[in-house]
Amino acid sequence: MGEYWNLERLTQEWEARGLSRRDLMKLVGAGAGGAAIATLMKSDVAAQDGGAQVRMLWRAPVTLNPLYSTAGFEQQVERNIFGTLVKMSDALSPTPDLCESIEGNVEGTQYTFTLREGLTFNDGTPLTSADVIFTLERAINPATGSIWKGRLSGVAGAADYDGSSGEVEGLVAVDDRTVQINLAAPDSVFLVNICSFTGLGILPKHVLGEVPPDQLREHEFSLNPTVSAGPFDFVQFATDQYLELKSSETGNYTTGVDQIFLPILTPEVGLGQLETGEIDLMTVPVAEVERVSGLEGVTVVTVPSPSMDFLAVNLNREFLQNVDIRKAMMHAIDREGIVNAVLRGEGTVVNSSIFGPEWMGVPEGLEPYAYDPELAKSLLEGSGFDTSQPISIMHLPGTASKDAAIAIIQEQLSQVGFNVEILQVDVAELNRRYIEENDFDLFYNAGGVFRADPSISSNYFYTANFTPSGGNGSHYTNPRVDELFDQGKGQTDLEERQATYTEIAQILNAELPWIFLWSPNSIYGFRDRLQGFAPPSYVDNQMWNADEWTVSE
Repeated sequence: MGEYWNLERLTQEWEARGLSRRDLMKLVGAGAGGAAIATLMKSDVAAQDGGAQVRMLWRAPVTLNPLYSTAGFEQQVERNIFGTLVKMSDALSPTPDLCESIEGNVEGTQYTFTLREGLTFNDGTPLTSADVIFTLERAINPATGSIWKGRLSGVAGAADYDGSSGEVEGLVAVDDRTVQINLAAPDSVFLVNICSFTGLGILPKHVLGEVPPDQLREHEFSLNPTVSAGPFDFVQFATDQYLELKSSETGNYTTGVDQIFLPILTPEVGLGQLETGEIDLMTVPVAEVERVSGLEGVTVVTVPSPSMDFLAVNLNREFLQNVDIRKAMMHAIDREGIVNAVLRGEGTVVNSSIFGPEWMGVPEGLEPYAYDPELAKSLLEGSGFDTSQPISIMHLPGTASKDAAIAIIQEQLSQVGFNVEILQVDVAELNRRYIEENDFDLFYNAGGVFRADPSISSNYFYTANFTPSGGNGSHYTNPRVDELFDQGKGQTDLEERQATYTEIAQILNAELPWIFLWSPNSIYGFRDRLQGFAPPSYVDNQMWNADEWTVSE
C-alpha cells in the first residue's frame, strides 16, 4: 500500500510559504510522497528564513513528556526543549544545566541546587523552584506512572508517598531559586542517576499543575510541549515525518543555531542524505564506516560506549527460572564471533552490567561463559527443560547490526535445543509488553549508561525498581543485591565501592537475570560545517551541548 498523505493540508502549507500549487503537483507527479514533500518544504523554510539550521537523523517518538520517556533519543530532545537541573556530559559527568551551582553535604544525604537567575518559560512565566518540585513530585507520585519513580525512591518520604498530600517530605523549596533534595539514606551517586540518560526535563507547573497525575501520559502536551524553558522551543511534530525545534528567545541559553530539524528516516536514507549534505549528523552503522569515512566534508569518530546489548529475561516465566537454562543460553551464543563479524570488532563482550568507570574497571572473578554449544546442550538437558516450549525474543527492528545479531542468536540457540522465535514489535507494543504488563519471554535490548557508575545497574536489578515504576523489567530480586546497592550508594571510598560492586557483579554474573552480550562502540558521522559537536560516549546523547553548536558554510 502506498504512503498516505493529505494533499489539501500540504497545499495549504505550501501556499502559505508563497509557493504555488503547481510546484507541489510537480513533486506529486514525480512520485514524491508526503514525507519527502514535507522535508522539502522545511528546506524551503530554512532557505527563506536565512537561519542556521542543523539537521540530524531521528526516530519516531512515543512521547515528548520527560516523565514517560524510556529512550535516550527522546530524552536528549526533551533536555533541549525543557532544560534539566543536571545533564549528562559527553564524558558521562553530571553537569549543571538550569542550575548555576550544586552543593552536597558530606554525608551524601542532601543536595542543594541553586537555579540560574532570571529563568523564564517561553510564555514569559518565571521558572522557579516550584516548577522543579512539581516535576519531581509528579515523577514520584504513583498515580503518574512515571519510569522515574524508582530512580527517585531514595528521596526522603518517596517510598511511602501515595500522592494524597501533594508534597514529598524530602523535596524542599528553600526560596524561588533554591531547591533542596533530602535523601532517606546516603547516596554519593544521586547526581549520576538523575542525569541519566540525559536528565529529567523541568515541566511548567502553571500549565500542567491542574492536570490529574493519571492523565498526564495521554495529555495533549505530551506530544505538543509548547511551553518550556530549554535552549530550543518545540515548533511541531509531524507524525512519522519530522520534529522541528527553534532557538528559544527566553534568554536562558545562548544558542549558535536557529533551528534543529530532525527528519525521521531509516539509516539507509540517512546515509544518503549525509552524503548529499541534507543532514549534518547521524550514528553510523558499523558496516558503513568505510564508506562514510571516504565522504568529502564528513568526519567519522568512534567512541567507547557506556551502553550494552543484552537479552532481558522475564523471571516471572516459570520455564526460564532455572539458572542452568540461562547458563545454557550464554554458552550457546558466540558473542565474540558476533562482535567480530557483525560489529566489525567495534565492541567488547561483557559478562555483567558493571564494567566501568576507570576506577571500577571490569570486576574480577566473573565466569566468561565461553562459546561452547556442547556444554549448552548438556546444561539444557540437565535442567529438565522442555525443548518443545516456544521462547520468543521480543525485538524492535530497524537497526542493521541488531537485526543481524538477533538472527544469529536465534540460530545458535536453536542449534542447542531451544525453540526460538523472533517477536518483532513497534515502540508502543514494546512499552506495553515490557514496561506496563511484563508480557514477554526474552527482550533484546540495548542502551544504558552503565560505564558512568556501577550504581546505574540498580535501576535494572534493585527490587524496588520493578516495572512500571522503574527499569527492572526482568523482575529480578535478590535481598543481598539490594543490600549491596544500598551499601554502595553510601560509600565514598573508591576501594570500598569497588569491593561492593564487584560482589554485585559476581552475583549478577552467576544468576543471569540478563543474558549479557556486548558493549558496542558509538560511531558518529558529521559534516564539517557542524562546529562544536562533542561526540558523547552514549550514542543517544548527541545533543547534550546543542546550545553550543554553530555552523559554518
